Amino acid sequence: MAKSENQKQKLFRLLEILMRYTDEDHGLTMNEIISRLDEYGIAAERKSLYSDFATLEELGFSVVRLYGNPPAYTLAERIFEMPELKLLVDAIQSSKFITAEKSFEMIEKLKMFAGSRSSELARQVYVKDRVKTENAASIYTIDIIHNAIKENLRIAFGYFDYDVNKKKYLRHGGERYDVSPKALIWSNDNYYLVAYDERAGMIKNFRVDKMHKTQIMPKEASIASDFYRLNPADYSKKSFSMFGGREELVTLEAREHLSGVVIDRFGRGHTFIKSDFGFRFSVRVIVSKMFFAWVMSFGRDMRILEPSAVRDEMVDMLVEISENYD
Repeated sequence: MAKSENQKQKLFRLLEILMRYTDEDHGLTMNEIISRLDEYGIAAERKSLYSDFATLEELGFSVVRLYGNPPAYTLAERIFEMPELKLLVDAIQSSKFITAEKSFEMIEKLKMFAGSRSSELARQVYVKDRVKTENAASIYTIDIIHNAIKENLRIAFGYFDYDVNKKKYLRHGGERYDVSPKALIWSNDNYYLVAYDERAGMIKNFRVDKMHKTQIMPKEASIASDFYRLNPADYSKKSFSMFGGREELVTLEAREHLSGVVIDRFGRGHTFIKSDFGFRFSVRVIVSKMFFAWVMSFGRDMRILEPSAVRDEMVDMLVEISENYD
């Protein structure tokens, strides 16, 4: 049989067919495989398919024969197991950072790895009514930032927000930020860029989905000492909702039933000292309104002891809030 014009695609299409239409319990017969290849304009014979199976084996994709008459063929192992695919689908559909359109597109791509069980992923998709970003460029901004960090270069971008009419506007009159990127951190369903703003002389956090027309600048990134030593994982643990502020060693006191909450937030590496109130502990945090809000969320079951300046800020904030309800 003469080779078709699409013969160069044969091995790739064969692997795609086995991934898309088979699973551990359901395979395709030789005739079905030949028919599927023909849909791509690719001619195939039984003898050539056995040779293709051997080539796939060499590439790490083992094709096995299932019992039956006629026998059927499937892949011995999958790139992703079904529980892994379901986990990825859940993450994509839950992410506010990914637009609804991109979520559907990515999930459709993942379905290929589910084989004939792809319907099990489709029934999990609940994207339509979720809160999603409207910035389709966000996913590509991530790639730009990663490249800038890798090349140790600065980036520039506009940063937008919304007014009371739900209209976008660029902060600072449209003036672009020029910063040195350090890391990307996932927090509270959003991606944040941690960067050093040389003009302001401080570390700042930016929500990636609010960054506008991000571009790499032909300027070397800052090597300010504190910024250079910054540990992204440690920084994320100290920050609350990624709000910026000064770093302080703070001593708090909490009721005993909050010990699990404290461990979940700060890890096990902090000493708990028993007290009449419950227990006290000291942690380094980024002091911000969101830190105070976290403490307030536990009502009378948690309080700030030291330093006095942070404790006073907490009291001042409580007074300000109470004035809204006079």
